[in-house]
Amino acid sequence: LGRGQSNDQIAAALGIAPRTVKVHVQNILGKLGAANRTEAVSIAVRRRLITL
Repeated sequence: LGRGQSNDQIAAALGIAPRTVKVHVQNILGKLGAANRTEAVSIAVRRRLITL
């Protein structure tokens, strides 16, 4: 998410289906309490879960 990639790009990089990526992204948004990908990245950086 932090790289701004689409579901299709992430799926290709990981060798999984785009639908699987979509489900994982939705789970991440829910766990972080984020409304969208941008907010999820912002929260994750603040919590030091990821670095950019």
